[in-house]
Amino acid sequence: MLLSPKHLPRLVAIVELFTRYGLRDVARQQGLLALGASDEDELPPQELADIEANAVGFRKKLVELGPAYVKLGQVLSTRPDLLPAPFIRELESLQDDVGPIPFEQVTETIEKELGARISKLFEFFDPEPLGTASLGQVHGARLREGRAVVVKVQRPNIRTALAEDLEFFRELAAFMATHTGVGHRIDVVGVIQELERALADELDYRIEARSAAAFRRSLAEFPRLIIPKVIEAYSTEKVLTTERVRGVKVNAVSPLARLDYDFTPVAEELTRAYLKGITLDGFFHADPHPGNVFVVMPGAQNPLTPSEVVSDERRGDVRPATTPLAKLEVEAQAAASPVPEDVDVRLALIDFGMTARLSSRMRDSATRLLIALGDSRGDEVADTLIDMGVPATDFDRAGYTNEIATLIARNVGLSAAEVEAGRVLFEVIDLSYSHGLKLPAEMTLLAKALFNLDGVTRSLDPSFMPLATIREFSNEIAMQRAKRDLSPRRFYQIALESSDLLAALPRRLDQITSRLANSDIATHVDVPQLPSLIVALQKVANRIFSGLVLAGLLVASAMLLPYWRILGLTGFVVAAVIALYMVFTIMLSDRSSKRDG
Repeated sequence: MLLSPKHLPRLVAIVELFTRYGLRDVARQQGLLALGASDEDELPPQELADIEANAVGFRKKLVELGPAYVKLGQVLSTRPDLLPAPFIRELESLQDDVGPIPFEQVTETIEKELGARISKLFEFFDPEPLGTASLGQVHGARLREGRAVVVKVQRPNIRTALAEDLEFFRELAAFMATHTGVGHRIDVVGVIQELERALADELDYRIEARSAAAFRRSLAEFPRLIIPKVIEAYSTEKVLTTERVRGVKVNAVSPLARLDYDFTPVAEELTRAYLKGITLDGFFHADPHPGNVFVVMPGAQNPLTPSEVVSDERRGDVRPATTPLAKLEVEAQAAASPVPEDVDVRLALIDFGMTARLSSRMRDSATRLLIALGDSRGDEVADTLIDMGVPATDFDRAGYTNEIATLIARNVGLSAAEVEAGRVLFEVIDLSYSHGLKLPAEMTLLAKALFNLDGVTRSLDPSFMPLATIREFSNEIAMQRAKRDLSPRRFYQIALESSDLLAALPRRLDQITSRLANSDIATHVDVPQLPSLIVALQKVANRIFSGLVLAGLLVASAMLLPYWRILGLTGFVVAAVIALYMVFTIMLSDRSSKRDG
């Protein structure tokens, strides 16, 4: 796989990102320097500058390169195993620090998508954006009915701008997978595929609207968590309107508020909500960074949770739901838990553009992994990861298990403020790839979600320990799974599968006995090393046969010498040529095998 010439400028830009802003050592460790022509004697002067200034320059350069690189920076901001801490902190500001869209373009997009003038749609629309992002920006507004909302508008022509960059990322990932150390250590192709899927979802706000409604239903049993309701009539592919949250970002809570209120219950409820999504629903918010989580103080006018909607419901007749989002809201209210009396501080979650779905098998594996992680059982963590991943042919299972167990044990004695479940999981993933164990791409999203969740919960309560909550939640997971497995629907499924098996059993037994009677039973054994072993045996057989032919030629030539001297000498010359050729080819073959090994 070779890079197209048209992508060479982008390749130079990628290498420059690492070499120009004090990340040359990181690039060397990951095998990226080999991608560009870079001379050791031509180090740019920025490498001698302060690392914080380099981090700022790195972030600004990503913004200059365009939305796809901003998104790449957001992905890198969740990988503490790849970049130093100052760069991680600086890249986190990419969530908010992007240039605004001109208001004229915002108005044009809204009126085209919603089919009416903006003055007819809204009683008030603030021309100043509340926030900007790489793919769109958000404005505050008020509907004609008086409800406060936020309107997210997609950047014009963003799909065209992203298409070429994504093509380059795909090509670069394929090239790195075969030509660099980082490509062998990390599933870069899988990461880019996940990035593509995430971008595709984020570019269609209808998907985000469905995700928000699904999360509102899934988290209805957590009364301290607010998920704003989507205003379906004001939402399209490029415009998304939701109820407005009025609060402060989770990392901007004042010290005085921390003295007045206890933030531990909301930190624990948020963690439990994520664990439920990962282990039971297989559906979780993959980007819970501090910019997407708001602390809502008592008395603030905010969207109602499904629990509050149910408790405040006064109408005798409920209007029937006719749209998918409306049906999800009805289900959310049906699943809502009663509002506790001691609820004061709440958390509001926004921006559901980046979500992750896990298959049932992946969900079961993630559940076992989190339970083993919570209980600090390193051997079980290693076994689960080996079952999930694809080991290389030279994978050392015993050595890998020992290193994973050591890594997990190292975190047992740390204080609550030092233990970070997301960082531990990133270290586990990094260790897995270094040992030749390729893990599913979903593991990176899971680690990213837990890493960001660590940051949010630490902002709420510095002494909060996520692993303790994971440990406590394990019993609830077991109960929920037992309840699911003992449900009538599950019993019906088992009975249906058993009846199919019993119905097919006589025919299958008849086929087996008939083949046994006709000696028509074949056994297939799949040994991965067998083809290479057969090739090696063929080489040995060829060398033995050639040696026998050479020996026969020498004996025949010696017997011919007394009677036919010329023919005997000719035989010796031919034997010498064959012998030299055999020695030469054997030496080349052995040297090539040693180099490949």
